[in-house]
Amino acid sequence: MANSTTHFGPMTALEQRGSGPPIVLMHGAAGNALCFKPLIDALPARNVIALDMPGHGASPDASSWEMEDLAELVFKAVSPIATTSGIIWGGHSWGGKLAAMIAAMHPETAHSLLLLDPSSAPGMAIPAEMLVDMMFGSELGPWNSRDEAKDSARQLPQYTNWNADLERAFERGVASSPDGKWRARISRETLIAICAAIGKDHSAIVRKVACPTLFVVADESLGWQEASNFTLIPHAARVVIRSNHWLMSGNPAELHRAVSNWLSAAEERQVQTA
Repeated sequence: MANSTTHFGPMTALEQRGSGPPIVLMHGAAGNALCFKPLIDALPARNVIALDMPGHGASPDASSWEMEDLAELVFKAVSPIATTSGIIWGGHSWGGKLAAMIAAMHPETAHSLLLLDPSSAPGMAIPAEMLVDMMFGSELGPWNSRDEAKDSARQLPQYTNWNADLERAFERGVASSPDGKWRARISRETLIAICAAIGKDHSAIVRKVACPTLFVVADESLGWQEASNFTLIPHAARVVIRSNHWLMSGNPAELHRAVSNWLSAAEERQVQTA
């Protein structure tokens, strides 16, 4: 089924029409909707919406980068499409933490929750500037050309197993500057503001998640996921796959299998209880 570009409030999105409760996916910092295209393609019969989060892809900046404000922005933009069954809120990293907060703050819309190596709910002690330079500094530029930018990206863990889909996702996140250089569309300053917000403690909110939940966690992240997230949603199902934090590129086959199996099992449970 073809993917199409659409809008939800101020945000651009990649949408696939299909059946079942809509699956709304939010990417991590410095990503964009195209990061989820392989997962969308692996769910061909389902209604899936991958958002360009504020400040990313084709979406404008937000007026506030605080997590609570962003959760409300996404909720207000997307909630009108909720079916009687609700929405499957999902996301990776920053987007995963936001998805959990939306499901907790608006349980009436939460059919279930799909968390892909989400950011730490209790926050992080590392300074935001250090985190940005460590995790994203190499994909901000500048570069002399788009080809040079792509050559640089191929070396990053964010783009493990580089392929045509990852190339398109990377290209969506960069643009030429007036000085002729190529840079990331999102600035270092915006990423610092986002990471500062991510770094705050939101465990009291996330602890209120009551809907069915799946954690898909990279084995390289298992230690901090166990310490920071698993205890807050004790009823959640968990799948650990061999990957780095960016499991959409690190191990897409296992990720797709885990998500598909969980969604199918959820459907079976609904049929049995109907």
